[in-house]
Amino acid sequence: MTAMQRYPWVQIVAYALLAVAAASTSLALSSLGVMNNPHVSGAGPGYRYGSLGIERRTGPDFRLGTTLIDQLSRVLPGSIGIGGALGDSLDFKIHKSRATTTKISIQYIAGNYMQMLHLQPQAGHLLTTADVRDGSRVIVISDKMARHLFGGAAKAIGHTLESIGSGSTPGVGLRVVGVLPDTFGGIWIHHDTQAWVPFTLMPAFHGFALPSIRGKTADEMFSLSGMAVMFSAPKNWTRIELQSKLQQAWLRLPASVVPNGALGLLAWHPYSVFPYARLAAARRIHLYLELAIAALFLATINVFTLNWLMLMRRRDALQMEIILGATRLHLRRRFLQSTAIIALLMLVLTTLLAASGYLLTKHLLPVNSLWSMFTAQAVLVRLIWILPLLVLIVVIAQAFPLAPFVFRPRFSRLQNASTPLADRYIGVVILIMEMLLAAVMSCAAAWALVNAWQMQHAELGMLNAPTSVVSITAKPEAAPFKLSIGSAAENANNLALIAVEQAVNGVWPKAKVGIGPLPSNRKEGLMHTIHAGSRATAVCQHYATRGWIDAAGVHLLAGVNFNSVVAQPDALLIDSHVARKLFGSAQVAIGKAIDGVEFTDRPQRVLGVFSPLRLNGLNHAPCPLVLLNLRSERGAGFHLFGGNLFIRPEVPLSRQASLRSMLDAAFTRSAPSLEIKSIQSDSAIHAQLAAPQTRQAEIFAFIALFAWAIALSGVASHLRLYLAMRKRLAAIRSALGAGPRRLYGEVLGGTLALALAGIVLSLLAAPWLAQQFAFLSGAQISPFGAATWIALAVLLLAVFLVAHFPARRAARAEPAASLHEL
Repeated sequence: MTAMQRYPWVQIVAYALLAVAAASTSLALSSLGVMNNPHVSGAGPGYRYGSLGIERRTGPDFRLGTTLIDQLSRVLPGSIGIGGALGDSLDFKIHKSRATTTKISIQYIAGNYMQMLHLQPQAGHLLTTADVRDGSRVIVISDKMARHLFGGAAKAIGHTLESIGSGSTPGVGLRVVGVLPDTFGGIWIHHDTQAWVPFTLMPAFHGFALPSIRGKTADEMFSLSGMAVMFSAPKNWTRIELQSKLQQAWLRLPASVVPNGALGLLAWHPYSVFPYARLAAARRIHLYLELAIAALFLATINVFTLNWLMLMRRRDALQMEIILGATRLHLRRRFLQSTAIIALLMLVLTTLLAASGYLLTKHLLPVNSLWSMFTAQAVLVRLIWILPLLVLIVVIAQAFPLAPFVFRPRFSRLQNASTPLADRYIGVVILIMEMLLAAVMSCAAAWALVNAWQMQHAELGMLNAPTSVVSITAKPEAAPFKLSIGSAAENANNLALIAVEQAVNGVWPKAKVGIGPLPSNRKEGLMHTIHAGSRATAVCQHYATRGWIDAAGVHLLAGVNFNSVVAQPDALLIDSHVARKLFGSAQVAIGKAIDGVEFTDRPQRVLGVFSPLRLNGLNHAPCPLVLLNLRSERGAGFHLFGGNLFIRPEVPLSRQASLRSMLDAAFTRSAPSLEIKSIQSDSAIHAQLAAPQTRQAEIFAFIALFAWAIALSGVASHLRLYLAMRKRLAAIRSALGAGPRRLYGEVLGGTLALALAGIVLSLLAAPWLAQQFAFLSGAQISPFGAATWIALAVLLLAVFLVAHFPARRAARAEPAASLHEL
């Protein structure tokens, strides 16, 4: 008897599916463990670290300015720390040294950042809240950097590092006051920090100065980053106790630093720079883990069933071996050998699949995301727990059907004409569960495919005609900028805008040209609240030129566009969502005043209302939008930072080289710090926006195929076992006159009935499943739409094909031959 005869392809497939389910479970467990891991590398133990935000009427807001952070650090209990950090990279050299410069990855820290993390310096002391508040010119560096620059931690203390200035911005000298061990690299997941400086030194490094507008100064830039602030509290505190202490501190804050519309402080665990993204990712992984565990359970049942079927096929040969003198010791030895081989193969296959899944995940997902914490070590830790369970499953699956032969001398009870009633009921329940899993995943895959197709053809509210988009950014080697607001900056900005428009018209005459925001898949995080009388709403704020409305294909619903020549003072455009929230309709909003617009203390008049735009991607609802004129004094920044240049109609490929050269020449004259990053078509932008949905559809399709494989292999194995154990009864009925058609109908009808039972259960769960799918994808799917019925019909057809051939074979079997075999 060959190995292939002993282990037919159906059994090989069953074991392979078990290995895939085990590998998927280990990947999901490791991913979830990483997402829920509250540990901060190098930070003090015994404390809980989380994100601190503000509860507003419009929802949670995790943007805290450094002024508010400083005040909170004064009123919070000593056992609660608060702080934050922003990353940067600067060139330094040792003061009064001719040594070459060294690029150092730094973090600007706010609050009592280092005390909050309970760090222990290797030499010197930590930065304090007084250092941050006063802008002390001090720096703390890592032990690795201390060894590199000074030869050791102790030798670094007291030395001065000087940043490399450029142009009119002089270098800044910083005295080294402390050295941290290399075990701490900052709180950013993907950012290995080498030095820490007070946040209030940021303007000195970059040479900018934001004038005080509505009480906001340069240190408020921390809140504009959209990143969450960290807090620490003792682990033994309950959530209720922590929230109570935070609320008491909130009530002690000076009224002058409390943001408008703020209700109190909000704690979020574990810490994340972007809490919403981390929570959404954790919920997705929860769902994937539940599916993986369900698949692991059903794949295990399939392996048990197929091993029992193998015994039914081999029982006569085993009986003959025992009659001819095979001892139980010999059978046990052979059992142990076969079990060891299968277990070893399963261990290798599962490990290879887990490694492949890890590499594929790292390849598909961006490096600078939360997934950068997803390491091979994290997968290996979970795999070490899964592999013994897998070995146990293999041992039990191999031993259970062979137990009567290996451990009992008598085995006549295996020759029943029909399977016992309890066994049939168990088989029915297992088949229904497998069909339920397959039906659920078929629906999810169909919905994901429909969602991906819809996203590729979705309306953005803009880019509805052939358009070229030129992304313009500041050069990496550009000199540090000096940002200011005034007539000089406005003139420089407008000269750069005019030069760009003239360059485009020189290459592509009569084109509509404008500069403004571009849709992306990054959810907008810089929302703030505006007011009109007693009404308020949270909005996103962007800048654009007059030409952007036409070049981007934005539909103006009411009012007028910006003036093409002179920027009207204190004027803006709003979308219809904002108009309805604040004024009831688009027409009523025209000419009305709005307060609370960022970086101005004057009311702004509504010039026009446009249709909603999906600037934060297809996966999120449109962000209510306020649009200010890029030519105005407040928008003077294009000549420093760049923007997105829209050209309609699309520039032909043959003229794009000329466009690049003309724009480069314009930048040389009026904005030397700018360069072209890319030139894209509207179709390429649509494809980028739909990429997450396409990837999600591929993932769901793969999971659905996996669920199909488990369900269909389960149907095949259970059906074969059912027919094998009822072979004598079928032969007797056939001999007594039962026709092949009747036998075929009973087998096929029973199988399809079980499939329909699983499908009916999936339909009962369809509304809940659609709700979960909407949370994962942001798409609203009809649970009983055409995609659902098509997916279930295809699944039912697959079950029919799987059941048809063994049913036909059983119906056509000769009664005499069947009875002779038995």
